[in-house]
Amino acid sequence: MKVLIVEDETAAYDNLVNILNEIDPEIEVLGNTESVKQTVLWLTSKTEPDLILLDIHLSDGSAFNIFSTITVDTP
Repeated sequence: MKVLIVEDETAAYDNLVNILNEIDPEIEVLGNTESVKQTVLWLTSKTEPDLILLDIHLSDGSAFNIFSTITVDTP
């Protein structure tokens, strides 16, 4: 499974990666974005992940703004 993590706090990101590795070492974290802008750019320029783990409050606003900017089909 390929996962994108959208998280602007380094400690929370690191903890999440550790938890995913404990659950299944074959889970591949494709990347980490820290803002709405970075996430939109990532999702429009790279292969869509199987799963997105998304923090609500990002450095440049609400993560819900991602969905009003682009269509995201990934759970």
